[in-house]
Amino acid sequence: MKKKIAALLLSVTALASMLLVGVAYALPPPFMMPPMGRGIPVFPQQSSWVRVDGNISKWGTVDVRGQLSAQAQTALLNNSNTRQLARVTATWTKNLTRPINAARTKQNFTYTFYTADLRNASVSSLTMGPNFFLNGTWNVATVNSTTTVITNANNEIVSIHRESDAKVVQLFGNLTVTDNWTKFTLRLAGQNDLTGNVLRSVTRQTMFNWYQVTDSSGTAVTRADVNAVVQCYRAMPGWGNYDNRMDFNLNYRIDIADIATVAAKL
Repeated sequence: MKKKIAALLLSVTALASMLLVGVAYALPPPFMMPPMGRGIPVFPQQSSWVRVDGNISKWGTVDVRGQLSAQAQTALLNNSNTRQLARVTATWTKNLTRPINAARTKQNFTYTFYTADLRNASVSSLTMGPNFFLNGTWNVATVNSTTTVITNANNEIVSIHRESDAKVVQLFGNLTVTDNWTKFTLRLAGQNDLTGNVLRSVTRQTMFNWYQVTDSSGTAVTRADVNAVVQCYRAMPGWGNYDNRMDFNLNYRIDIADIATVAAKL
């Protein structure tokens, strides 16, 4: 298994090195500011970054299991305007016997899960009331999937096939982090509140890197980040160690595109 992972890691790194343009299409590069006003250059004067990861445990009064990851930046520009960048993803299920990051079963199964992806951030702020507040427009999906797991004569998994039906609506909503960065609430219009506990939170003035998936005090993507995504290869909600921080193309599966996205940033 380690040889297979190493071979995959090397092949993806080689592929990424040949790309003229990184495949990290999910997010704009930090501080790539659009031209504004007669070609006058715009530079960030002050930047606050927030990163939050947490477990979702309640949907209204219903027990659920899920993940929330958020990263947001607000830059004060030299023309008194602001440019806000944010990536927030929530994935959760009512299925308490099969969590989002369930073991890689060899049996076929059906699964229903829900997602909320921030598509357009409106306001991102640090305040004295809620520790952190962010709102905007979200894509909210209900996904019903049927997964077929194919094994060989030695009962080893050789391939998996998933058919899914996703119903997506666009809702306005907000995320608040409170109680000294220990609790969060995701409130979407017309939906019950999603609540849970914060596992990790970081704030700082220097930038985070969108494509770092391992803990690091620096801002450079390393082979450890690529390897972390490789370890989740083929995982999906309800099967494997799925982590929504690594699902850069938001297709509910950790695939070769996600690995290449991170490898391209080495």
